[in-house]
Amino acid sequence: MLSDLERDALAELGNIGIGRAATALGRMLGGLVTLSVPTVETVPPDAVAALLDRALTPPLVGISEKLDGLFAGCALLVFPQAGSLPLVGAALPPDVAAEDAPALEDEVLAELGNVVLNSALALVANLLGEPVETGLPAVFRGTADEILRGCSGTVPTAEGAAVLFHIDLRTNLSEGDGGGDGVEVGGRVVLLLDAGSAGALQATLGRYIGRLVA
Repeated sequence: MLSDLERDALAELGNIGIGRAATALGRMLGGLVTLSVPTVETVPPDAVAALLDRALTPPLVGISEKLDGLFAGCALLVFPQAGSLPLVGAALPPDVAAEDAPALEDEVLAELGNVVLNSALALVANLLGEPVETGLPAVFRGTADEILRGCSGTVPTAEGAAVLFHIDLRTNLSEGDGGGDGVEVGGRVVLLLDAGSAGALQATLGRYIGRLVA
């Protein structure tokens, strides 16, 4: 497991990465978007499903991308299914009828997840000085366990590591009708890493901290 210093460094990197993701998402949506990252947890992968089920109201929706390079595993943006259509409605152009939103839901969610995950991961990889490759986004629904199985393709075990960032997404965009108070969705960004990558993450954070204090 990570030391306090390594966990603080990871939280700071997450804050920086999520800040960039908020900027990219706001540019995509054409409005102000804030993404908060107040906490970070590192836990065994087999504990993630229970944590998500306790923190988020099921059923859930998750947008995942496979990770390769230094870190192998998957990255996941997950939030309650109840927040999905309001978020999609806010992302669609004003000339798209509200009744068309369900048919476009998965396509829009995949693009939203891709913007959030890639923007954050690209900046974090750049700061760490290590390459992180991502695959195409995929959308999963169901319980936290079902979404994690879809993301990783295997049953999560105690091997490896999982990093959870608490995230509250808030936009000033209404649900597609130009009025209202905007959309707010609370969720998590999860990095599910295999055993080898967990060690690589710790070593990389150590080198990053060393450069900061040199």
